[in-house]
Amino acid sequence: MMKNDRILIIGAGGQIGAVLTEALREVYGPDHVIATDLRALEGQNGPTEIVNALDAPALEEVVKKWGISQIYHLAAILSATGEKDPMRAWDINMRSLFNVLEISRQHNLSKVYFPSSIAVFGREAAHRNTPQYEVLIPETVYGISKVAGENWANYYFRRYGLDVRSMRYPGIIGYQSMPGGGTTDYAVDIYHYAVQQKPYACFLSQDTSLPMLYMPDAIRGTLELM
Repeated sequence: MMKNDRILIIGAGGQIGAVLTEALREVYGPDHVIATDLRALEGQNGPTEIVNALDAPALEEVVKKWGISQIYHLAAILSATGEKDPMRAWDINMRSLFNVLEISRQHNLSKVYFPSSIAVFGREAAHRNTPQYEVLIPETVYGISKVAGENWANYYFRRYGLDVRSMRYPGIIGYQSMPGGGTTDYAVDIYHYAVQQKPYACFLSQDTSLPMLYMPDAIRGTLELM
């Protein structure tokens, strides 16, 4: 990054966004990271905006106002929540991504970060040492949107030269923020219930195993990738 470059975080109030915002501000300085979400963000040590990623003109105005050079697009409807209303999840996940890609292309942004997920894999994928170019047959609308998003990101790179980077996160374990409706968020939610001495009914059988990643490792990997 150049001295006067600024980063825009979309979804800074989410499970990953809240922690990533702090990490980026430690690296680049609080004034160089603009945190945005649908609702007002509290306890921030840097600039914030309320913005809906589905509102392209409003999002573009924020990009121009702050002289944004990089966007981290973290807002999305996750797996478990998305299955309650698949069409809404598809609309939000894809429309917000298109807005980010188009605005980034039109304003010649240097980089875009679009997190993907292991939700892109279905039951046909190898369960161990899963290759990068494995068959992608997801079984949730969230996974379908991530596969589509990966392909659109690749299209914008090959067609327009837009530098879009992505990482397929597994379930993420962290204590800094509340779970956001992902399939593996039970693993975080269950601790909050325990602290409050409340019973928790897990929807998975006791012998089910799912891949997890510790939040600090997810943040470190994201910063290294970018």
